[in-house]
Amino acid sequence: MGGIGKTTLAQLVYKDSRVEKHFDLKAWVTVSEEFDVLQITKRIYKEATSQECQTDDVFVLQTKLNEVLRGQRFLFVLDDVWNENYGQWDSLKSGFQSGAGGSTIIVTTRSKDVALTMCKRVMHELELVSDEDCWRIFEKHAFDDSAEATAKLKEIGRKIVERCKGLPLAVKSVAGLLRTTSNAKEWEKILKSDVWLKNDIVPALWLSYHFLPPVLKRCFVYCSIFPKDYEFEESDMEKITWLWMAEGLLTPEDGEIMEDVGEAYLQALISRSFFQQSSRKKSGMVMHDLVHDLAMFISGEFCFSCGDSNDLSNLGTKSCHLSYRKGSDDLMKLGAVSQSREKKLMSLRTLLALPLSRDYPPDMPISLHELFLKVGGCLRVLSLSCFRKITELPDSIGNMKYLRYLDLSRTSIKELPDSICTFYNLQTLLLSLCFRLVRLPTRLAALVNLRHLDVSSTSLKELPDSICTLYNLQTLLLSECEDLERLPTRLAALVNLRHLDISDSYRVKEMPPQMCKMKSLQRLSDFVLGENDGGRIKELGEFPLLEGRLRISGLEYIVDVRDVLEANLKDKEFLRELILEWKWIGMRSSQLEREVLEALEPHTSLKQLRIWGYRGTIFPDWVGHESFCNMVQVDLKWCAYVCMLPPLGQLSSLRRLEIVGLNGVVSIGNEFCGSSSTTTNHPFTSLEYLEISDIPSWEEWSFSSDRLGQEGGVFPSLTELRLEGCWNLIVGLPDCHIPSLKSIEIAFCHEMMGLYRQEMDNNAFPSLQSISIHRCKKFWENRMKWGLERLPSLMKLYLVGIEMDGEVDEVDSFPEEGLLPTTLTDLSIECFSKLKGLNGRTFQHLTSLQNLTIDCCRGLECLPQEGLPLSLSCLRIIRCPLLEQRCQRETGEDWPKIQHIPNIVQFS
Repeated sequence: MGGIGKTTLAQLVYKDSRVEKHFDLKAWVTVSEEFDVLQITKRIYKEATSQECQTDDVFVLQTKLNEVLRGQRFLFVLDDVWNENYGQWDSLKSGFQSGAGGSTIIVTTRSKDVALTMCKRVMHELELVSDEDCWRIFEKHAFDDSAEATAKLKEIGRKIVERCKGLPLAVKSVAGLLRTTSNAKEWEKILKSDVWLKNDIVPALWLSYHFLPPVLKRCFVYCSIFPKDYEFEESDMEKITWLWMAEGLLTPEDGEIMEDVGEAYLQALISRSFFQQSSRKKSGMVMHDLVHDLAMFISGEFCFSCGDSNDLSNLGTKSCHLSYRKGSDDLMKLGAVSQSREKKLMSLRTLLALPLSRDYPPDMPISLHELFLKVGGCLRVLSLSCFRKITELPDSIGNMKYLRYLDLSRTSIKELPDSICTFYNLQTLLLSLCFRLVRLPTRLAALVNLRHLDVSSTSLKELPDSICTLYNLQTLLLSECEDLERLPTRLAALVNLRHLDISDSYRVKEMPPQMCKMKSLQRLSDFVLGENDGGRIKELGEFPLLEGRLRISGLEYIVDVRDVLEANLKDKEFLRELILEWKWIGMRSSQLEREVLEALEPHTSLKQLRIWGYRGTIFPDWVGHESFCNMVQVDLKWCAYVCMLPPLGQLSSLRRLEIVGLNGVVSIGNEFCGSSSTTTNHPFTSLEYLEISDIPSWEEWSFSSDRLGQEGGVFPSLTELRLEGCWNLIVGLPDCHIPSLKSIEIAFCHEMMGLYRQEMDNNAFPSLQSISIHRCKKFWENRMKWGLERLPSLMKLYLVGIEMDGEVDEVDSFPEEGLLPTTLTDLSIECFSKLKGLNGRTFQHLTSLQNLTIDCCRGLECLPQEGLPLSLSCLRIIRCPLLEQRCQRETGEDWPKIQHIPNIVQFS
């Protein structure tokens, strides 16, 4: 049954912290009606690797996936499965046979037959939720936390819950509807509605729609243009409001700004559960499939979404809004529609490429001229995103006088035709990632209704001055325009602009004059201070509502701290990320530097802080102050004169910390934890990732005994540690218990003798699974004292030798007996050119070893006489010329020693 909570239950399992720790890899795939083995495997591969796999060969793809999963304990969730064909399920399974024992696949489905097809052993049939539990859900969503529900509302509410018949989705939906009113008569009207008698759609969903204000009804139904299970990314949500605006679905009142109205509509639909959080991403949203069915049912023929089971032959005569898939041949088919069916296209108002914000593989060729002639002049929304073969637009585009939304992103156009400037109704123009675009039309001022212009990641060197007359412009996106050298001098004339993004457009050296006039600015990615213009930082004081991310660069040009105080960062409570950046311009007063940074103190609501190039010797007190309880990430980089770290251990929510290039730091100890971190209040309670790099003067961890003796030590939640370029550090880990540490990477730490001191307790690092050592000479020389056998969970060891500046690690045979623990499943040996042989007796003791990589060991002559462990499932021999010859399939002298290994990879 739909809406009973199958997906929600799977989400709770998937996101549980214990599950996070138990599995090495996780992937969530929403399958829905069409069970496409290739596409499902591609999505699993992307989830597992964070990379796209372009091949359409199922066998090649599954081979790659098996390599990724080899020896990994994985959890896959296949949500909303309808397939009853065992052959297809068996084919899909062959892509993940190499996972470690304990790997798990969770399937959610409405059909018991599907469940039996996929697995007969463990099946959980969810029962309808009890009225009492449904009431708890209802209370949570219907009543405001600060308001006490009246007895009358509770009485009516319980009766409504009974009519939801144990379906949590129905309860949540009708509760979201009732949340907006505390009028008992309105509640009675919903309780007694005839809609409860309907059987084709869940009645509670009908009610939620039926009692929506008319403006929200139209916006909701328009969303049926998106296919079932479409995942709306965070950036999609803003574009949805732009689409609504293009279709005239937003009705502002009394001077309301259109974008604010769209955001309010969207939040209203979310609060009524028409959209819900994605299972894969916290920031993503989806429509439940029953909610999507409702939207499709109401829209009828008006909205049409192309798909594998819904091709253009089904396009109705009343269809006004059509979406097609990027990377497919849908649009080519549209351009080839026969004359007898052309009339169906003439009334189209929307032609939308999906997904909205993601790239797709190379496209099919298309004749735009023919398409534009057939589609006609009624279009308000046109998206040709990702058609890289489009290099120019035909003149016939000038016939589309009603266009309000034009998306040409990720195409290969070099310039826009002047006819674009006749689109007086155009509100949104998207040109991002048009890498060949070098200029915009000079007559851009004619687009008097333009509100959103995105030219990010283009080759523009400058913007036409006419852009400064687009007084309705709300959004101007110029990020990653690497050739852009300046902003228009009169940009401040855009007094209605609310979002200006010039992030990563590094050639822009200063802001245009009189920025303080842009009173509407709410999102400003960067404020660049130019030489002799450091005092302009005070203009930031004119933007009290700034939100999101702000980077202030050129701080080296500030000469008067009073200007910084006028910027008033401390009162900007909606800022979430702050980047403070200095560049080297010669010696300056350390006292002045500290006063400047002191005056840059942000509001305590800040979540991410980056300080780059600060030239003071100590940080001001606000850096690391416990009042910044929302801070989740801190980067301190290239602060070359700092000699002592700030008390970052006091930041209770800090999860990620990077410290790079603080050359003056010699010791890291109690000062790093802070005075508020006591034996009953752990420092770094939430820290999961720590990187300390390029601090050649750092010699030791020096926490006091009371710190080290705390249960959980200094870093109770730390899972990943990276140390690089810390030349004088002797021991990698502090002398304390780090219970959650799973991975450590150490590189270019020339004086390091070992991971931890020999006197450390055997259970100091119980969760450590992976160690990676890169080019650490003394660490390698001292390998017989590594003590790896004292790490009970160690599974992966990656070793890279020294082959630089004439240095070469001397080793004849590896590994020595007793050096490596029997728990190892993965071993990689790289760049040991003097290595002559492998110790066969030691390898025979590695009974858990599954993956062995030997890379760039040019002197390695042969494999051990005893052969390699029978447990091996993958052997990679790379850039080992002598060994490669001996391991040739069937003919090599060492082939009999490895022929039992299922997967052997060799290349020079």
